[in-house]
Amino acid sequence: MSAYILPLICLLLTLMATLTCLRFILTREGLYWIIPCVLSIILTLENLDSLFLVAESAISPNYRTFRNLAPVLIAFLWYMMIITFHYALRFKIKINRYRNENRKNRAEALFIEKMEKRKRKKEYVLNEKNKLNKAKKPEIYSKVEGDDNWLDLFDD
Repeated sequence: MSAYILPLICLLLTLMATLTCLRFILTREGLYWIIPCVLSIILTLENLDSLFLVAESAISPNYRTFRNLAPVLIAFLWYMMIITFHYALRFKIKINRYRNENRKNRAEALFIEKMEKRKRKKEYVLNEKNKLNKAKKPEIYSKVEGDDNWLDLFDD
């Protein structure tokens, strides 16, 4: 059972490096992570193959040789390199503030426009209700505006 410890540790480290690279591919600096991701996948498959070789052979390897400890050392250093590369990119690539501000301003303008449309719609509905409820001008006098004969009725 102790023969599986080193290959499992190697596989775990390279699998974590692969998953970390896949996660960073979805960030804004994702193009930088394609090559490390491919290399991590290759290392993961290599360590998976070494785990299968240990499982197939009944002979346990000697743990005091550099040849048996080298894959663990390589996997550990590769994972540390992935983490270091991530922090280096975070400090080197700044946030595109112009794009972020432009996106926020556009969202704010769309929100304000939406609120103004609601307000105008409410005002329109209120105006339509007020038009229906207003008192109407008598139409008798409006028809005879040019004719002053109707004034004679009140001249007594």
